[in-house]
Amino acid sequence: MDKYAIIKIGSAQYKVHEGDTLTVDNQNGKVDAEVLLFSDGKETILGDPTVKGAHVSLKITGAKRGEKLRVSRFKSKSRYRKVRGYRDTLSELLVEKIGMGGKEAAEEKKTVAETSTKPEVVKSETKSKVKAEKPAKTTSKKVVKTTTKPKKVTKKETK
Repeated sequence: MDKYAIIKIGSAQYKVHEGDTLTVDNQNGKVDAEVLLFSDGKETILGDPTVKGAHVSLKITGAKRGEKLRVSRFKSKSRYRKVRGYRDTLSELLVEKIGMGGKEAAEEKKTVAETSTKPEVVKSETKSKVKAEKPAKTTSKKVVKTTTKPKKVTKKETK
């Protein structure tokens, strides 16, 4: 049995083996693939929703255009006809390696460890600096009372 994985790129899922070539929607220089299932031939691991530690290294090998779609509109008896075409841009990907652990998992562990320690220290330092820099404000508000005399309403008598 071969190694294989089920990956998710964009909104589509693909079953890939090492050395496979995929044609997917346009990936602008960077491919983000989530591993949903990993199998090395002996053991199959199903992710919830992704398999932690599993990675699939993909390389963009080229770009091409998809099939032409022909969209036409017409209204009968009025000589109204419009035709428009559309072709999607696609990327070709090569599956270089499928594995568990490895470089990407180690990098993720490092970044998680760094991010968990740094923000706490930075937050406490910035709070103490902010408190020290702001002086206490003592302002008194002036209250001005204005009184208005009510207008007298008089009724006019009509004869």
